[in-house]
Amino acid sequence: MDAIAARAGVSKRTVYSHFPGKDALFAAVMGSHCDRAVGLDTCQLDPDGDPRSELTDLGVRFLSLVTSPTAVALFRTVVAEADRFPELGRTFFESGPKRWLATLAPFLKAQDERGRLRVADPEAAASTLLYMLKDPLHLRCILGVQQEVSEAEIRSHVDHALTRFLELHRPD
Repeated sequence: MDAIAARAGVSKRTVYSHFPGKDALFAAVMGSHCDRAVGLDTCQLDPDGDPRSELTDLGVRFLSLVTSPTAVALFRTVVAEADRFPELGRTFFESGPKRWLATLAPFLKAQDERGRLRVADPEAAASTLLYMLKDPLHLRCILGVQQEVSEAEIRSHVDHALTRFLELHRPD
């Protein structure tokens, strides 16, 4: 908190007046990063839109974020500090993955209701899709096997993951 106050040019008391603790500050940083990096705060999936098109846009945004150097560094930090500061893991989940799930699950439910996809459990399907989109590229970045991911790699992987996901949830 001292370093943050110094960098912002304010007192530590001022920082604490805006953020009651490190976890709240971390949540704000995470939320801001998600919003800035991919516009998650404005990411609207059109329930009347084509599922592949809507999910492709979301998938590219998501995979671009989780493989970005900033997100990889943040993820590594959370994992490294989770034992000492368990609230960081909770905060990370609330600020990042949970927000993605909250964006995706209602869209999948709407697609099921419109008969475009067969999605019995939208929350579970949303989680499955995010994991399908994330790996193996995210894991390669986290482990340092791959330093950066090209837009072509992202688009190819998103297309492949969505083909499998849409086949899995194809209406009868």
